[in-house]
Amino acid sequence: MQYAQLRAFHAVAEHGGFSKAAQALSLTQPAISDHVRRLEQDFGVKLFERGPRGVEPTELGRRLFSVTRQMLSCERDARQLLDSASGLESGTLSLAADAPDLAVKLIGAFRKQHPGIVVTLSIANAAECMQRVLSSTVDAGITAAPQVHSRLEARVLRRDPLVAMVPATSPIAKKRKLTYAEFVQQPVIFREAQSVTQQLLEIELVRQSLQVEPVLYVDGREALEEAIAQGMGVGVIASAEFNESRRIRMIPLQDCQVEMIESLTRLAERPASNLLNALFATELG
Repeated sequence: MQYAQLRAFHAVAEHGGFSKAAQALSLTQPAISDHVRRLEQDFGVKLFERGPRGVEPTELGRRLFSVTRQMLSCERDARQLLDSASGLESGTLSLAADAPDLAVKLIGAFRKQHPGIVVTLSIANAAECMQRVLSSTVDAGITAAPQVHSRLEARVLRRDPLVAMVPATSPIAKKRKLTYAEFVQQPVIFREAQSVTQQLLEIELVRQSLQVEPVLYVDGREALEEAIAQGMGVGVIASAEFNESRRIRMIPLQDCQVEMIESLTRLAERPASNLLNALFATELG
């Protein structure tokens, strides 16, 4: 049994598939498949049920996953302990974020001060980011998910109201402000249910007692922006996330009462780390 085989198994179990595991470990899918196959062959066991809808751990696989979760958590804690005893000239940090813009900005500011640190960034939805932090899969998360777990420690990075995005060719693109009542008169595009932006929008619509039948559901901010740019409808976004475009117009929502709060989050219970402390102290400017 090799350590690489256990890491490959853990990644497949955690991410629910071989291709996603390969992305997470920066390996090829055949390499991941080979590691898992050899692990199964060495012990004469079956760790995953493979079917047309993907892979699911067997009962033995679920039990092994609980062991590898502890193994990787201990590995990360040992690395952080050693990091904390050293300077900041070298080392690694792994981060998960629900959007790249703020995360890349923070990483850029951090690496200007500590250019010897290698940072790995993965992108996932807000709920998955929080799960990766809680399971010690990553060192920290940058997400708009509510920071309500008692095991977490967070630093607020940015607060922004929601704004409307409309096609530049739409008649309402000339307006300087919109109310939610005016907004829902347009064909509305919704994000996926796990999106914090979508959850905030639904809170606002309930507060205003407004009913909406969306014309389209999309997964991800990029898909939302492209659908709006093609004139399919309107949507919302946090103001700081808006990318300048000749095809889309951003319009403030004058009766918006919510904010997108994006935070840097880590486990409060983990050993102190000079690297994480330095990241938490980094100013965005």
